Amino acid sequence: MSELRQDPFSGRWVVIAEGRLARPDEYRGRAPAPPDGECPFCGGHEARTPAETAAFGPPGRPPNAPGWTVRSIPNRFPTLEGPPDPHLLGERTPLGVRRAATGYHEVIVMSPDHAPGFAEFLPEAAAEVLRMGRDRIRDLAGRPGIQSSILFENAGPESGGTLTHPHAQAIALPFVPLELAEEAAGARAWARAEGVPCAYEEIGAREEAGGARLLDRGASFVTYAPYASALPYEVRFLPRRHARTFGDSTDAELDELAERVPRTLRALRSLVPGVSYNLVTRSGAGGLGSESEHWYLELLPRTIRPDGFEVGTGVAVNPIPPEAAAERLRAALAAPEAVGEKR
Repeated sequence: MSELRQDPFSGRWVVIAEGRLARPDEYRGRAPAPPDGECPFCGGHEARTPAETAAFGPPGRPPNAPGWTVRSIPNRFPTLEGPPDPHLLGERTPLGVRRAATGYHEVIVMSPDHAPGFAEFLPEAAAEVLRMGRDRIRDLAGRPGIQSSILFENAGPESGGTLTHPHAQAIALPFVPLELAEEAAGARAWARAEGVPCAYEEIGAREEAGGARLLDRGASFVTYAPYASALPYEVRFLPRRHARTFGDSTDAELDELAERVPRTLRALRSLVPGVSYNLVTRSGAGGLGSESEHWYLELLPRTIRPDGFEVGTGVAVNPIPPEAAAERLRAALAAPEAVGEKR
């Protein structure tokens, strides 16, 4: 029997409909196309990209030269571009307000090698990627006129990604997206109703105590399948330490995340070979009440396509209950192939 679940923070309704898993038209993962030697992100092709904003590499390496391990560059096709003017509120038209799409958009190239993907990174290499992401978010989010930021990876054809070379993206926005604002307001209201200082930490503690959706517990993170998961095998990496944004994360926290995220990706791909996914930071934003905001990282597998009902109502339909997803992921995490690393 299908079940309605409501996210405690956003108020979003999700339908858990296990029977829909058998639909014949579900997406199946496809392997990425082989490299053609023309990838602009590969080592030695630095002249094919905009000049780097930051890079990790050996001491004395010249900018925009080979030898780097992780490199951040402006996006050649940015979603937002140009320093925001904090005094420019926008132009009101008969149909609504419009304003210039200003902000910052960078690409973080995870490796000079075209393969393997992030799932196969050694913890040391993954930690470098996460440190670069944190450093770029700190820089971009601290600039005048910026109100929110996001770090994300699009991997695979169903994720929205267009290049197979492993890379992430950092975007800083001059406004707070409605979904972030609604979640922040919902989290504050939920915390007040429950009499707790932080809604996220309380949910994490309850998930850890209950265990049905728990995947892993570490010194710095609780990893679980959210109660109102909108997607099959959705996973949340929640920091134990109260911090508002991903830019506030510590090296020790990123070291733990660098071990857990690739392992979880390998476990996911053992269950759904070739699966596309989005890996997304969810951070607090300026002016929303920092005492109740708490960043986290979400793994969003793209195993299904939304239909007209979901698009028309905004109500997600998840064919795999998160309890079942967590059970399968726990088993996959315990398998030897989830431990193996290639880079």
